[in-house]
Amino acid sequence: MPRVPVPHTVPARSREAVVTEPLPSELLTNEHQSDQVVERMEWALVDAEQQIKEFHAPHSGSPAAPPSRSVRRSTARRASNRRAAARIRQGDTKASIIAFLTRHQGSTAGDLAKGLNLSPESAAIRLTQLANAGEIQKSSRGYHTT
Repeated sequence: MPRVPVPHTVPARSREAVVTEPLPSELLTNEHQSDQVVERMEWALVDAEQQIKEFHAPHSGSPAAPPSRSVRRSTARRASNRRAAARIRQGDTKASIIAFLTRHQGSTAGDLAKGLNLSPESAAIRLTQLANAGEIQKSSRGYHTT
């Protein structure tokens, strides 16, 4: 069989020749596929941008924006109403504590909490407040009315 000489050096080509050289058919197929991928990515980006616009539209602004003034006002109004209701109930608690101590002289904070269905902490706090105001008196064990 005859031997074919193999060159040991590759001939040098200019950059312009490489760029303008015709591409093999496989590369054209890959280029077409990459164009399709780029086109699909552009569609996905457009869809994502549309979804972001739709999401922010009913919320009137960015999610990091502070709430509008009316929302803050309504929140403050609800908190104020809760505090007012607590103050009203506090008066009821005061009257019920004094009525309980009238019937059960010498009751402790625990006795009062069980009798009026209060937490022991709130009963102790209210008894201390009433004793400091002079409405009840603390004895050696328990409280009694004046």
